[in-house]
Amino acid sequence: MHQITFCVGCEEPIPVHALACFRCGTRQPHGERALQVVFCEKCGRDYPARAMACYHCGHINPKHPYLRGNYAS
Repeated sequence: MHQITFCVGCEEPIPVHALACFRCGTRQPHGERALQVVFCEKCGRDYPARAMACYHCGHINPKHPYLRGNYAS
């Protein structure tokens, strides 16, 4: 899992410890909680680790705590 946050200026996903946005250059405040993301096994895009399914393609997140051990591909 990778910890990311979103730029306060343009909402671009950036690493949680970035001092400024790579896209727009806006300085970032610190102290915001990091959002952990996972990458979809089906489409390869990222989405929040706590989501039950990928926001982009709907593929079920087999690593979700409620589904561990109960999900068969």
